[in-house]
Amino acid sequence: MSYDEMKLKAKEHLSGNWPVVIITVLIFLALTQLFTNQDRVVTLSNGESMLSPSSAFFNLLSFILTGPLTYGLMVFFRRLREQTADIKDLFVGFKRFGDTFLLNLLTTLFIALWSLLLIVPGIIAAIRYTMAYLIMTENPDMTTLESITASKMMMEGHKMEFFSFALSFIGWFLLGIATFGLGFLYVIPYYNASKVEFYENLKRGTVY
Repeated sequence: MSYDEMKLKAKEHLSGNWPVVIITVLIFLALTQLFTNQDRVVTLSNGESMLSPSSAFFNLLSFILTGPLTYGLMVFFRRLREQTADIKDLFVGFKRFGDTFLLNLLTTLFIALWSLLLIVPGIIAAIRYTMAYLIMTENPDMTTLESITASKMMMEGHKMEFFSFALSFIGWFLLGIATFGLGFLYVIPYYNASKVEFYENLKRGTVY
């Protein structure tokens, strides 16, 4: 299946479901992104600056929530293919809090370490681990490290294909920026629904 066909399938799944999709994405963004915009710097008596305790708390809270909520978001978009998605799907990751938190922690750490070398290794690492959440949603008995390993194996020989796939959304993401974030309410669901299609076709070996 070509990228255009995957995107068309994604649009079909989204059609008629936009109200629940937008509400779900808004909740996801509110809990994982808006907290990180609370950065406030305080100046100490010796002239040094530091992040305020409240800002540090919100950043930590956002990080803690990202793993379980990203897992839930992937469950939501997988079920959207079957027209059974529900807002409550967003929170199913908290039933596997340990695994989903650790998945976010490890992938963030691995990508950051590879990025220390150069930007390109960091991008390759991000692509290598990109299917870990989807794999975990489909394999409830799989551990965090097993999901990461499975994602690396799945993406072996397909990293450039996914890079090209993701790059095809660059115009949409630029539109999201140009509209001061409003456009992301369309772009994020469109991209994730399409990513699920990529994943399903990758399993079947029908990506081209």
